[in-house]
Amino acid sequence: MKRPPRRRIARGALLAALALALALQGCSSRKRDAHSPYALPEEMTGREPGIRATLDETTTWEALAEAYYGDRGRARGLRRANRALGDTPAAGDRVFVPMDERERAAFEERATARAPYNRGLESARRGDYPAAILQFQEALRIDPRLTRAQYNLGLVYLRAGRPAEAADALERAADMQSSADTHYALGSARLDQGDPRRAERAFRKAVDVDPWHLPSLYALARLVQSDDPREAAELWRRVLALDPHGPRGEEAARALGLAP
Repeated sequence: MKRPPRRRIARGALLAALALALALQGCSSRKRDAHSPYALPEEMTGREPGIRATLDETTTWEALAEAYYGDRGRARGLRRANRALGDTPAAGDRVFVPMDERERAAFEERATARAPYNRGLESARRGDYPAAILQFQEALRIDPRLTRAQYNLGLVYLRAGRPAEAADALERAADMQSSADTHYALGSARLDQGDPRRAERAFRKAVDVDPWHLPSLYALARLVQSDDPREAAELWRRVLALDPHGPRGEEAARALGLAP
């Protein structure tokens, strides 16, 4: 049975430079006997449609699920399809990714969007924020579900001094995938807009997602210091526990009366 040619995709920075060499699993149509409407037994495939990938680096099932499906919640099913690989897929492992035609088309769309996404990351690292904005927008035009592009677009707007546009982009990113980092960035944009109330709500959502998210705890403690000293003290204690020797911890110690 003839297999389609191998395909390769560029490194995706959103997966910590995870490079995946991909090959479509052979799933050609089954030949039929001229006198029978049934597929010949020797032509029947033993697996559902999908693709196989060789991992260049050790990673997690969650990261692979995000790469292939755009949904970290699919990690459990992906792991079930590869029971022999255990809890952590390692470099050199061959993984099987179940995919129907619709999912494969969506995956190829995400792979296409990664080229402008990666260019956007490079532009942002150079400090060329206008170019980065254009590249992230192009990635989102190709694949509107590319959450990391939406998140990084918000960050670049923020660094470019455009907090209103940053807040809009980060609101969309939070709707796509709620994370402490996204809510914290949104709170920072709200502060830059001069809107501490909405900033506080964003920081609280970040702490709801991750009760030990240091930047959000620190920002929230400073915001509520004058209005609710008791809550602020609890927040400062968490900050001190997380950053005992850093600048945030030193400020927490001072706020708690534990340092000169």
